[in-house]
Amino acid sequence: MKSFGQHFLVAAGLLAALPVAAQSPPPHGTATAAFGGAASAETDQKAAPAAVVDGHVIPLSSVTAACLRSSRARVVDQMVQNYVVDRECRRRGIVVSPQAIDARIARLREAAAPQTLEQLIASHHSTLAEVREDFRREIARTLLVADQIPPPPMAHCRIVTVRFCPPGAPASVAGTSRTEDQANAVLEECRKRLASGQALPGGAEESDLGILYSGRPDTDPALISAGLALGASTGVSATPTPPVRVKTWNSANLLRAVSTREAHGPAEDGLYAAALDAYREQQAQFLAPAFVVGLIEKSSIKFTADAALAPPDGGPIPAAAATVDGHVIPAQAVVSACLAADGPRITAVLVQNYVVDEECRRRGIRVSEAEIDRRVETLKRLLAPHTLDEGLAMHHLTPAALRADFRQDIERVRLVSDRVTPSPMVRCRLLEIPALPDSRNAEQTAAAVLRQVRTGTPFAALAARYPPAETAGKDDGVIFYPGMHDMDTAVLHAALALHPNEITPAPIKTAASYCLLQAVSTRGSHDKAEDAQYREAAAADIEQQAQPLIPQAVAALVKKSHVVSYLHN
Repeated sequence: MKSFGQHFLVAAGLLAALPVAAQSPPPHGTATAAFGGAASAETDQKAAPAAVVDGHVIPLSSVTAACLRSSRARVVDQMVQNYVVDRECRRRGIVVSPQAIDARIARLREAAAPQTLEQLIASHHSTLAEVREDFRREIARTLLVADQIPPPPMAHCRIVTVRFCPPGAPASVAGTSRTEDQANAVLEECRKRLASGQALPGGAEESDLGILYSGRPDTDPALISAGLALGASTGVSATPTPPVRVKTWNSANLLRAVSTREAHGPAEDGLYAAALDAYREQQAQFLAPAFVVGLIEKSSIKFTADAALAPPDGGPIPAAAATVDGHVIPAQAVVSACLAADGPRITAVLVQNYVVDEECRRRGIRVSEAEIDRRVETLKRLLAPHTLDEGLAMHHLTPAALRADFRQDIERVRLVSDRVTPSPMVRCRLLEIPALPDSRNAEQTAAAVLRQVRTGTPFAALAARYPPAETAGKDDGVIFYPGMHDMDTAVLHAALALHPNEITPAPIKTAASYCLLQAVSTRGSHDKAEDAQYREAAAADIEQQAQPLIPQAVAALVKKSHVVSYLHN
C-alpha cells in the first residue's frame, strides 16, 4: 500500500523503495473474534482486532480505513459499472447463457494447464462462482456493443511453410540453417507438386491456418493480408485458390484460400461462427469501456466519503457507499470487497510498522520532525506545478499519513544502517556538451574544450560555460558514489577512477551528450567546507544500500514476535 508520496518518489528515482503507510493503531481492544476476510455489519470495529502483536492490538478499524483508501475508488467504480451494465442488459433483453460461460471456463482451464483451474482460482483467492460471474459480465459487455461491430472479411486458408535463417540471425533462433534462396527453391518444388496433386517433398507440409481476419492474434500480419486478398479475389469458389508466395521474417510460404465467410460449405459454419465471436470479443475490448462510460454519464451518481465508510470512532457505517439513480451500492459490500482484496496485506504491513516502531524505541532510534519536513518539501518540489494537497486528495491520503510513511522509511533505514559499508566518494566538476541534434559537432566541441584544459584554461571556468542542466548555476560539483541513481554508468565509472585534480583523459560519450570531469576531492580527503555536501551524499548512499536489507530485517523482527492474525487470504 504505497502512498502517493511513495509512488511519486520511487517513480522519480529519488528513493529506491519506501515502506507502506505507517498508520499507528491505538492500543485498545482484545481479540474477541476471528474474521476470514470481511467484517459483518454488526462488528464493533473499534474493539475487533485484525491482528495482535505481542499483546498489542492492530484494530480492524485501522485496517478497514487503509483498505478503503487503497481500494475503495476501484471497488465502487466496478460495482457502479456492473450495475449499469446489468440494468442495460435487462432493458434490452440481453441474457448470457450458461453455455457461453461454460465455453469461457473451458478456455481458461486449457490456458491454465498444467495447473488445474481450481489451483489457479485458489491462487487468486477467488471462487468458481466469482469467476463465472466475471465471465458473465464480460460477455454481457460484448453483447451490448455487438451491434456496433459489423462482420469483417474472413478467409479460411491453408499454408505450406519452409523456414530459413535470416542473414545475421543464429541458426538456433531461426530453427534451421537453410538460406532464403534454398527455402524458395523448396517452395517452388512444393508449388509444382500441389498443382499436379503430388505429395510434398520432405521438410515441407501443408497445414490448416484456420479462419483469417484483420487483427487475429498470434498470426503474422503478412499472412493475414495475403489470405484476405486471396479471399476477396476469388469470391465464390468450391476449390482452393492457386497458391501465392508470402514471405515472413524467417519463412517462405505458399498460401491458398479454401473459402470465405460469404462462400463456404455447411461443414465450416462452426469455424466461421467461432472466428466471428472471437473477432467481436476482441473489438469489444475497445468499444465496451466507452459504452459503459456513456451509461454512467447518463446516470445520477452520489458517493459516500471514506470517513463515513470507516468512522474513526468505530461506529456504524452508512447503508450506501454510492447510489446510482436511487439504486444503493451497499457500503458493507464495498468494505467486504476492500478487506478481501487488501485486508491481509495491509494487516501484515501494520504488523511490520508496529514491530519497527517498537525496535526503534528499544534502540533509541528517533526521527525528528525536521527530517520529515525535508522529505515533504522535496515532494512538493517534485510535484510542481501541482500542489501537495491535490496529490494527497487524489490518493485518498492525509498529510498525517504521508508523514507517517516518511517516518517509517527513515526508521527502517536506520535499523539497518550499521550493516551498510561506507562507499568511496569523489566530488567532481562536470561539464556537459549536448550531443543532440548534432552529435558530430558536440564531439568536436568536447575535444576542443579538452585541449583548452590541457593548455591551461581553468576547468571551473569551462564547466561554468557548459553546465549540466541539473547543476546549472552551481560550482560545487557533484559527489559520485557506486550505484548512484540517475547517473550515466560511463560517467560514474570515470568519476570514481579519478584522483583529486585529475581530468578525464577523453570526453565521455553518453546517450545525449559528451562529458568531461575533474576530480576536486574525495570522501577521505576534502576541506571542512565540503562536510555538509559529503554528509548529504553519504545519507543518500546509506538509504540506497539499505533498501535490499530492510525486508529481511523487518521479517526477522516479525518472526521474533508473537503475531495472531484474524484476516486471512
